[in-house]
Amino acid sequence: MIAPPAIRLANLERRMAAPSTASDPRPRSRRIGVATALMTALAGGALWCLIALYARHDLIALSLPIAAAVAWALRSHGYAGRWSGAVVAIACVALASAYSLYLQAAAQVASMLGLPLRAALAQMDPHMAIDIAWANLDVAGMTTIAVAAIVAAVGVLWTLGRRSR
Repeated sequence: MIAPPAIRLANLERRMAAPSTASDPRPRSRRIGVATALMTALAGGALWCLIALYARHDLIALSLPIAAAVAWALRSHGYAGRWSGAVVAIACVALASAYSLYLQAAAQVASMLGLPLRAALAQMDPHMAIDIAWANLDVAGMTTIAVAAIVAAVGVLWTLGRRSR
């Protein structure tokens, strides 16, 4: 017997509102979610670097919107309310920050030596760029990046409503 449309709609709404579990008949690929979060972090780090170079400041506060984008990417791939998603979110924010600061340091060296960025990246020792990035990072910047990592983790862990067990 076919259920009335109102019951079918209620069942559909309940299934869509419930967080996905391992026994979900429509499994989402978690690896794609991690890859999407990593690519979001790298793209965000590159965009952060580009805006920072244009503004001539490091703009550490841009780590906060990147954290929100990473959390959104992980939540949309089934990591909502999962500790593993929070760990991935923290790692992605750290990756985006390191990538942006590394590129900014390489751009700083390129401008001092009068080289194109591509040539500076190919010729300079990675440890030199890392040292310059650490030297440019102050306590307020580290605190902002830590807050962004926490925002990303909380954004992934936060569930709307109560979870039924």
